[in-house]
Amino acid sequence: MSLNQINSNMATENGGSNSDVLKTCLVLGGRGFIGRVLVERLLKLGNWVVRVADYTESPQLEPSELLLSDAFSSARASYFHVDVRNKPQIIKAMEGVSVVFYTESMASFPRDFFSYYTIIVQGAKNVIKACRECKVKHLIYNSSADVVFDGSRNICNVDESLPYPNQFENMVTDLKSQAEALVLFANKVDGLLTCALRPCNVFGPRDNQLMPSLINMANSSWAKFIIGSSENMLDFTYVDNVAHAHICAEESLSSQMVSASGKVFFITNLEPMKVRDFVPLVLESFGYQRYLTSF
Repeated sequence: MSLNQINSNMATENGGSNSDVLKTCLVLGGRGFIGRVLVERLLKLGNWVVRVADYTESPQLEPSELLLSDAFSSARASYFHVDVRNKPQIIKAMEGVSVVFYTESMASFPRDFFSYYTIIVQGAKNVIKACRECKVKHLIYNSSADVVFDGSRNICNVDESLPYPNQFENMVTDLKSQAEALVLFANKVDGLLTCALRPCNVFGPRDNQLMPSLINMANSSWAKFIIGSSENMLDFTYVDNVAHAHICAEESLSSQMVSASGKVFFITNLEPMKVRDFVPLVLESFGYQRYLTSF
């Protein structure tokens, strides 16, 4: 799947630094894969007070997270235990916030329809209602490029006008599309501006999905084979670029010149690659050899 992308340089990464007024934001899913990188980048900008919210009772910081540790100590960051299925918890974390970055994580929840629905769809409803009650100005939702893919045909050189398919490749993508639609529908209601970002195949440090699956494949006997023509291409997106796109989206929502309000944006590295080229590059960095056989 190759998608026509929006350049995430809608605004410079240090946009807003010409203002001395600190803005307060909430990063829902702030201990997840994308959330952690986004929190770090917001703190580096220097003009944000960051509230980190996630489902764990307390954050277990890694030794490399010195920036976040210092921010907790200096009150430039704070942590909230939030389950998006619990609206009062969301409101407690959201009071006094002007911007919400919504990057929910499903890592430790049961893999059944009810859990997925209550977290993804009902969670989105709760977040939107909390934003309206707390007078939040901006809500940026981390969606997925998969919401336009039905699994039956390739998608190449399209833009964000491509509609949702009549059927989805899997249950999670279906539910993500519903959550995305709810967020977009909430735009300009009670003063809330919203937008959705659709990253594609995100990878990078602390990745707990794409990289582990590739390593598991490399450890199996199937790593020796390429099945099919091996000409299929995908868009892959480095996690730092996804975090940067969230910040750019917020800058655009704040801008009186150009606005992302009510819109969706595909986010990629702007370099679609053949899977047969991408996978060996990743595995070789972990010390694995290239594939031996193709058929």
